[in-house]
Amino acid sequence: MNFVTPKIIASPFTGTMVRPRVSVFTQDGKIIKEARWYCPDSGTFITKGIVSIEDVDTSTPPPPSTT
Repeated sequence: MNFVTPKIIASPFTGTMVRPRVSVFTQDGKIIKEARWYCPDSGTFITKGIVSIEDVDTSTPPPPSTT
């Protein structure tokens, strides 16, 4: 998959400006940040790409929950 910069693009279907939806997930000991673009008028998927990949840091404990 390609590395991308999460920026606003024009929809190839309608010309409307599209903001990426950025999601973060963990896979194979890596934290992966991925951006996906969908046309806001039709809901049609446009493209996706990886924003960043980082190793999971197991040396420091996670911060305490505030909830």
